[in-house]
Amino acid sequence: MPEVVEFNLDNGIKFLLVEDKELPLINIRVTVKTGGLLVPESKTGLAGMTGTVMREGGSENYPADELNKLLEDNAANISTFIGFGSGGATLNILKEDLEELLPVFVDILQNPAFPEDKIELAKTQTKSGISRRNDSQQQVAGREFQDLIYGENSVYARETEYATVDNITREDMIEFHKNAFVGSNITVGIVGDFNTAEMRQKLREAFGSLPTGSPTNLLYPEVDYNFPTTINLVDKPDVNQSYVTMGHIGGLRENPDYPAIQVMNQILGGGFSSRLFQEVRTNLGLAYSVGGGYGSNINYPGTFRLTTMTKSETTAEAIDAILKEVERLQNEPITQEELQQTKDQFLNSLVFRYDSKSQILNQRISNEYNGLSADAFDELVEGRHQ
Repeated sequence: MPEVVEFNLDNGIKFLLVEDKELPLINIRVTVKTGGLLVPESKTGLAGMTGTVMREGGSENYPADELNKLLEDNAANISTFIGFGSGGATLNILKEDLEELLPVFVDILQNPAFPEDKIELAKTQTKSGISRRNDSQQQVAGREFQDLIYGENSVYARETEYATVDNITREDMIEFHKNAFVGSNITVGIVGDFNTAEMRQKLREAFGSLPTGSPTNLLYPEVDYNFPTTINLVDKPDVNQSYVTMGHIGGLRENPDYPAIQVMNQILGGGFSSRLFQEVRTNLGLAYSVGGGYGSNINYPGTFRLTTMTKSETTAEAIDAILKEVERLQNEPITQEELQQTKDQFLNSLVFRYDSKSQILNQRISNEYNGLSADAFDELVEGRHQ
């Protein structure tokens, strides 16, 4: 673990700094406590579009065209985004451009212009996505499965619709941004080629003007689920194959069996060597693709989901084969060979998952944001090898 220097500003912003002299680059990632969870159903899509237009619309000081040229001339990148349970922004620059571009980045965060033409463009792009979302069997199945698990009116199953896009106004975006991008909601991670003492001063000067604001409280509703057994069909006559999704509610990351569940997922449906892939696809030749596992979310239950794509005439046979493998997992012990192979695959994947200081710092910030311990990943590794 690289050395991390932490400090806070009076306005509530928390900074985590890691020096990395390997390349003359500086990467800044801002994490904001906000998300689509806060948006009323009638304006679903507001959070994501706010995140999009913050960057695409520029600020009063740096209008969109001027901002784009400035970043292009300096081979730099700024992004802003807001998802379901968090928001954020990134700045990726050469070390030599920090003095010029750090104030630009903060201005985009603090004073986005939200011009009407960029809002309309974001709406058009969103509606275009809505118009195409029934093209993919996988997307249709995923959407309908969410409804079945969480409930059609659940915040966890909401979809952006034409009507909700039309309901969103510029004033909505301004208000959403105003409540979210305040010091008490912000954590900033910086990795790169810099001197820590000098960087601390630059960050104080750049971020010190952001208002403290009020901290956001993200309340995740409980899920009412009774494990029903149902068969649900979606007719899509323009295809000659079936996409099948089966399962039920999943669990939470806090489950003490979480490491063991990850091992189970890998063995059952986690890759080319999984039981589902080897039996349903390789041995029986019933599927183009097959896999899945037991999902464990941090703030609300995930889903246990197994999926396959098969020819229409082999749909029932493929379903039976998948269920047979689930029953085998329940009734027969996992072999020592399977267990060791899964552990080895996990260890090998760590080489690519956390091979940079940026990835390590981002994981630490994510853990803190979600209320996990700083040692959450080490605990997972230890648990998977018990």
